[in-house]
Amino acid sequence: MITLVGLLIFACVTPYAIFRFYAGDWVVGTVDLVIVLSAIGAVFYSWRTGDTVKSGQFLALIFCIGAVIVCISLDINGLVWIYPLLVFIFFLVSATRAVIFSSLLLLALALIDLLWPTIIFANRFQMTSFLVTAFMSSFFAYVFAYRTQRQRFELKKLASIDSLTGAGNRHTLNQELEQAVLLKRKLDRRFAIILFDLDFFKQINDGYGHKVGDQTLIQLVPIISGMIRQTDQVFRYGGEEFLVLLREIEPQHLLALAEKIRLGVEQKLRLPDGKAVTLSAGIAVLQDNEDWEQWLHRADMALYQAKNNGRNQVIAAA
Repeated sequence: MITLVGLLIFACVTPYAIFRFYAGDWVVGTVDLVIVLSAIGAVFYSWRTGDTVKSGQFLALIFCIGAVIVCISLDINGLVWIYPLLVFIFFLVSATRAVIFSSLLLLALALIDLLWPTIIFANRFQMTSFLVTAFMSSFFAYVFAYRTQRQRFELKKLASIDSLTGAGNRHTLNQELEQAVLLKRKLDRRFAIILFDLDFFKQINDGYGHKVGDQTLIQLVPIISGMIRQTDQVFRYGGEEFLVLLREIEPQHLLALAEKIRLGVEQKLRLPDGKAVTLSAGIAVLQDNEDWEQWLHRADMALYQAKNNGRNQVIAAA
């Protein structure tokens, strides 16, 4: 959106800047030129740094200041630029910030006209009409931006969580593991994972039905979440396998926490006939110079050993 706005500003405002300089209107010409150069600079900054928030806020501020100066210089002829500007702002910054920028812009124009009558508007009726129509434009732009923001949030949420259990999905897990490795290498942060598998889950599906199996998985996630910190995360690794990503945990506390989870699940998660559901787990602390695939593989091997040793137990990776 920063790029699109920048291209529109360059294509639409540059001819006006050239015309203003040619006509000898140095004030408006300079303002138009500053707006064009700011748009170009914001686009390059966004592509170079990936930071669209700062560039969007910068552009919104420049546009608002420039619009006020243009309106003072061109009176009613400058106001026609306010309407597309109000829409641009909602594409540049969040809906809440756009409301603030728009309100300050309209307030500035109203105050200027109250202090220096007829400098912008021919009369108070014209000012009132403009403010009402501009407010309506901002209102509908806000509604559109808010709905778009909510839809984007919901889509992002759907793309990052497992639809059945509400745990993080495999795609999000891979991203978080990559980030953990990066933080380990750069800042020496400590991470660990608990990879666990519900014991004899196929027998649950076969004996009680898939609906009970699904309900078992759904009930499992809040049980696990209730025994870890808010900074830790639960992911569905696949099928009946889940993974807990732990931040800043001491290696000596990891086994105790995994055992606490194993015992808690056995005590709280029950089948319709009252039979306990158990799990097997493998734990692994992220090592120096280890990528996330190796880290995950060590936890998986530990889980395999726990299942091979009779299940319902925790094994620490070598």
